[in-house]
Amino acid sequence: MNESKRELTVLDQIKASQEVRKAIIDAASTLYARKGFAATSIQEIAEAAGVSLPVTHHYVKSKSEIMRLIMEDVLKAFRESLTRETVGITDPEERLAIAFIIYARVVDRHKDQLLLLYQKSGSLDRPSRTRIMQLEVEVSEIFGEIITQGIGQGVFRPVDVDLMAYNIMLMTHMWVLKGWHFKKRLDLEKYADLQLKTIIHSLKHEEQDRQII
Repeated sequence: MNESKRELTVLDQIKASQEVRKAIIDAASTLYARKGFAATSIQEIAEAAGVSLPVTHHYVKSKSEIMRLIMEDVLKAFRESLTRETVGITDPEERLAIAFIIYARVVDRHKDQLLLLYQKSGSLDRPSRTRIMQLEVEVSEIFGEIITQGIGQGVFRPVDVDLMAYNIMLMTHMWVLKGWHFKKRLDLEKYADLQLKTIIHSLKHEEQDRQII
């Protein structure tokens, strides 16, 4: 929704919630990257998004809340894709592989926004930081549930589930934080495949590893 597109009325904008949310997030991400978090106003975000200021305030009361919207969208995209792609799949190893690849792709699509989250987390107000941390935990719990299932079935060896789930999640974030290095020789799919092999190896029983070798 920029100046080249049809101007939406306030009522239209409220009804088109997903479209408006995305416009606000995209505009904010661009402005934050160009001007910086502190120098960007809600008014500027609203104008860049082609959304009226009252409607923008309907979604966000502060710039910090836009960061919350970003994390909520990442979690929503991950959950929806995972639910769709794992229908009927019960094998924990296969579910974990699918979940990791899906999350890696979601993170890659949101890499600019997630990088902003890392860079500006210290500038956020306490409620927004708390909510973002909660959403991060919810992502890790998705991986944790799969790992726990695998341990229960004897597919994976006993591990610290919370620690392993966060390790897995941060492996995808490394693509955002250190992509400048890895992109010299790897694309996203190759990176995810190599990291997935490391994850599965760390979760397998020693006798299973010997059988694979």
